[in-house]
Amino acid sequence: MGDTGGGRDEKTGTEAQRHRVELKATVKATGKLFQGDLTKTVEENLTSAMNEVIELMVREVMSRTPSGVFGDKGGLRSSITGEVFRGTPVIRGIVASNSQYAEVIEKGRSAGKAWPPKGTLTPWIYKKFGQPPYKDLKTGERTISLSSLSFMIRRKIGVKGFDGVQMFEKSLIENWPRIQRIFENGGFEIAKDLNA
Repeated sequence: MGDTGGGRDEKTGTEAQRHRVELKATVKATGKLFQGDLTKTVEENLTSAMNEVIELMVREVMSRTPSGVFGDKGGLRSSITGEVFRGTPVIRGIVASNSQYAEVIEKGRSAGKAWPPKGTLTPWIYKKFGQPPYKDLKTGERTISLSSLSFMIRRKIGVKGFDGVQMFEKSLIENWPRIQRIFENGGFEIAKDLNA
């Protein structure tokens, strides 16, 4: 066999012809990837995906939150909010409540813990049972005062506790596949934008 790159041919001992193939390629750097818009494109698409997730989660948490004493106007449900924080490289989304009752409604209250503070159940008692005096279940007469009923309910909560609603936790667990799809679509949008 001869050397196609030049040099001596082993069989004939003669000088072999040099054969050279030259390939030239021109790469044009176009699109957002080469124009310095990479970070901006990624941030915009991830922020868009995060906004979609936060809107979904706020709706889902609110739908699982008890309406409470004040219903949708000023109660626990209306305190559920979401916010997206943009940063590089992290974009965070938070769904939360600023209500003092949110954590105890979410997690519940363990048996044997301290009683709820005095007066905290008064609005709930009015909504649930109306105006005092309240009916005594043994006699059927309206002889129980607001403070006595409040005491009994607070004591029972302290002794027995109650299960949490888990409106945040259940919303996240039940919607996890949807959340993943939203971010996967965000990734596709990033790829599509970078190829534009």
